[in-house]
Amino acid sequence: MEQINNSDEVLNTVRSIVHHLNDVNLAKMTPKMIALPVHNVKLLEEITDIIFDRALKRQNYTHVYAQMCACMINDSKFNKLATDTKTTFQKVLLKKCSDVFYTDYQQELNKLKEKMKNENMVPNMCISTLNNFQFKFDKKSICNCRFIGELFRMGTFPKKVILSCITDLSKEINENIELQMNCLCTILQLVGPILSKTYDLNKPVNKLVSSLNNHGMSSSLKCLIHQVKRMHSKGWKNEGNCF
Repeated sequence: MEQINNSDEVLNTVRSIVHHLNDVNLAKMTPKMIALPVHNVKLLEEITDIIFDRALKRQNYTHVYAQMCACMINDSKFNKLATDTKTTFQKVLLKKCSDVFYTDYQQELNKLKEKMKNENMVPNMCISTLNNFQFKFDKKSICNCRFIGELFRMGTFPKKVILSCITDLSKEINENIELQMNCLCTILQLVGPILSKTYDLNKPVNKLVSSLNNHGMSSSLKCLIHQVKRMHSKGWKNEGNCF
């Protein structure tokens, strides 16, 4: 492999690796990623940003990025910086996932509204901007939950992280019930088969079922909730169908 000497070259290589990562080239690309020289926290954080952002944009390949990340974390030379043993790729990645998971929807929405007000945006443009914000926020949140679930399945994130996510999503319904329940479904579908062996998942599943009383809920989410309910009742076997 050609010697890579500076941060720009490292980051360009990372972008190249993750851009079209898939099941076929994963085995070939992962060693290239692990072999990259990472000698400082800033570079490690930038690498994590690139991988994380790409994983969330390609939701059908989230499991592939999770597999690569698991290999990177399990490689002690890559995961731990020689110059800062307290900082690891695992910790940096976990923080990225946590930051997105705990992003305050209402706070972000208020910031956007204030910005639109300051820019004197016309009504039609405001509606379009708000709809775009809603779509992107929801997609990023759900993809992040899928990524967290996949990372847990790979043994990369500890149980306490997943349990914390499930607990928070099972609390009182927030202002965005559709997103909250969608995220809970996404995580339970992925981690239920593993987590149910040692933890009682009745409470989060019951939270999902009780939310079905919301008359404004989309049919696609209702379908997803019924699927999770059925998985739970049948020992978390994924049947792949809604009805």
